[in-house]
Formats: sequence, structure tokens, C-alpha cells
Amino acid sequence: EYFGLRANLRASTGLRNAITGSAILTSLDFGDLEDNLRGSLRFQQLVGGRLAHTVSLEASYRDRLYNGSLGYQTVRSSIGGIVTSPVIPLGDTGFNLSYQAGAQYITADSDRIDLLEPIRDNNRISLGRLQGSAALSRGFLLWQGNALPATATQGLRYTPTPIVPYVQLYAGVRGDASFYTSGDQQTLLTGTIGIQGQFGNFSRPFLDYTGFNLAYSQRILSGASPFLFDRAADTRILSAGISQQIYGPFRLGVQTSINVDTGQELSTDYTLEYSRRTYGVVLRYNPALELGSLTLRISDFNWVGGTDPFSGSEVRSPF
Repeated sequence: EYFGLRANLRASTGLRNAITGSAILTSLDFGDLEDNLRGSLRFQQLVGGRLAHTVSLEASYRDRLYNGSLGYQTVRSSIGGIVTSPVIPLGDTGFNLSYQAGAQYITADSDRIDLLEPIRDNNRISLGRLQGSAALSRGFLLWQGNALPATATQGLRYTPTPIVPYVQLYAGVRGDASFYTSGDQQTLLTGTIGIQGQFGNFSRPFLDYTGFNLAYSQRILSGASPFLFDRAADTRILSAGISQQIYGPFRLGVQTSINVDTGQELSTDYTLEYSRRTYGVVLRYNPALELGSLTLRISDFNWVGGTDPFSGSEVRSPF
């Protein structure tokens, strides 16, 4: 019971498709295999020309998601397909559009008494779900400074590319609609406005870099999901973060988000980074998610791996 097993599959039958899979046993005690196994299998195919869409067929077992104030949720099983668009620039307007649509058959936890069996061993229900979403966003550059020359003693002293100071305002709107075979529906319209930027060139030994972001999201909700894993529970969210050079290659950062209505902390990342031109080390800890990571960056290689600091945690958001 003190040992586990992880297996990954990656294959392709052509240049425009991929088959990926993963399986995780959190314990080699096979007497409780049903609750120790997590796994998924996905087939992805690019369809179309310049603006190719991705068609995905996926089956998963005990998928783990983090749904804000509702905490960790486990989807017992899911099978279905999703069509995802690329990010589409809308002419010269500066707006970017993306969308997706999918259909799935899902077994997951619910608190709906009318959908649960009177005598039961668990609180899971099985329903079909049709879902679609679309997002529109745009950035507005307010100010931009100049980068230092790309030399080892100036612009490339602590980073692989020279840092350009800037301040940018951004805004976006996203609509999500989910329809369930129980007759329930959940529609969600989310508007986000924020500002982000960075000052300094990260070249001098002291306080020569400050990165920041501040964003507010407002959700307008209609209906409610019969499941817990994709139920929208946080309607007003404030996010903020800062990264500050302390001395030389060391930067200290914090990124947090809270539910404005309740004041509950939804997620907070604390980071300590040691950055050089050719490599970097990042120590990250998130007490809300109960996750930590140690990331090594090596520059100037054709890296094709994941960049999510918690990509190995099997924790995702439903939105």
C-alpha cells in the first residue's frame, strides 16, 4: 500500500492526430483497486485548414477537478467528444474569439435528492450533458518601455530574453451553456476586466523587476447543474498577483483569488524563483490546493513538455 504506479501512452497514426492516455494507481493494494485507479484515454484529430479545429474523443475514470469554493470533486466516469476551435483573430479589431461544443455521458456526485435513489451506497448519478461555450477577449496596451540590449551583462543577465516593461488593460466575456438529460440547465455569462504589467528590466542587482496583475470577474448565472463538479458556485471573483525581484536572480511572488461575496480564499500560489539566462528553478506551493512543485527550466532547447506547474497533479478546473 506504500507504492504506486504511473503509466503514460502517446501515439499517432498521422501528422494531424494523437492518442494519449494515462493510468495511475495510488496504491498497489489491489483489494481496493476501484478507488485507487485513475485513468483517461483521448484521441485528438485536427480538422480543417488554416483555422483547424480539434475533435477529441475521450473516456476517463475518476477524473479529479477543483471547483473553487466547492473544493475537490471527482468525476467517477465520463465518455464523450468535444470540438474545440483555435484562437481566431477577428480582422484588425484586436479581438480574439474561441469556442467549443461537446456531448458526454457522466457519472458523478450530486446533492439532488430527487435524482438520487432512496436506498443507495453513494451519492452518484448518471446523466448525459450537452455543453457549449464561447469566449471573446481583447487587450489594450497603455504603455510600453524599452528592453535593454540582448547581452549577457544587460538584457540577458537573469532571463533568456530581454524584458520589455509594459502596462496593459484587458477585458473579456465568456458564455457557457450546459443542458442535462434530467431536464436541468445551467447557463453562465462571465465578464472579466483586469490590468497587468511589469516594470524594470531585471538586470540590476536590486529591485529591478516588478510584475503585477489585478482582475475582477462577474458571473451572471441561470439554473444550476445537478452535479457538484461543474456547478457554478462563485459568482464574483477577485484575482491579484505580484512578482518582485529581491536580490540578483531571486524573485518572490504570490498569486491569489478570492470569492468577493464570502471572502473565501479559492487559490493562492507562493513562488520563489532563481532565474538565470540559461536555466531557472522555481519552488511553488499552493496551500488551498494542497499542492507543491519544484520546476527546472533549461533555455534554448526545443522543449515540448507541459508548462503547467501542477500538470502532474491530475487537478483541473471545470470552467
